[in-house]
Amino acid sequence: MTTCIPNENCICKQYTSAPKECRGDLQIEEKGKKVKISLKSDEKALFAIIDNCIITDNGTKTDAICLFQGSKKYSFLLELKGFGDIEKAFNQLSYTKNKRGEYKEIIKRFKNLDNRKVNEKFVIVTNRLLNAYEREKFEKNYQIRVSVLFSKDTTTIPDLKDYQ
Repeated sequence: MTTCIPNENCICKQYTSAPKECRGDLQIEEKGKKVKISLKSDEKALFAIIDNCIITDNGTKTDAICLFQGSKKYSFLLELKGFGDIEKAFNQLSYTKNKRGEYKEIIKRFKNLDNRKVNEKFVIVTNRLLNAYEREKFEKNYQIRVSVLFSKDTTTIPDLKDYQ
């Protein structure tokens, strides 16, 4: 799976000099917002940091991606956001999905590993509760379906396996 990521230094790995967002190989954190993925013995996953690693320009982009391979394949494009700018997170996810060649290349490479479909998921991890009206409005405006996961220091870390 590491061949899917154009810069292997951006992949979260345990016991290496991984990017600061990596908290082991299957968990990332930014400003107190955390997300992980748990695996069964026949499953594989990796996290890779997009912002200032895979994509280093000043343009719009998301924080990270998680690739999961089990009976089905999933990619989770991730934006970790504080209480404030949730609309900006929707924009970052939509822009990365639709306009960033680097993201498209990762999905293409992941699919080509075994030529199975990749189920693309888009996730905001935040400490803000979002009501249904706001979420629908943002999804319509940015043409993207998003899972919003609640995370703060005193809560259980959300597991992406729950959102397949």
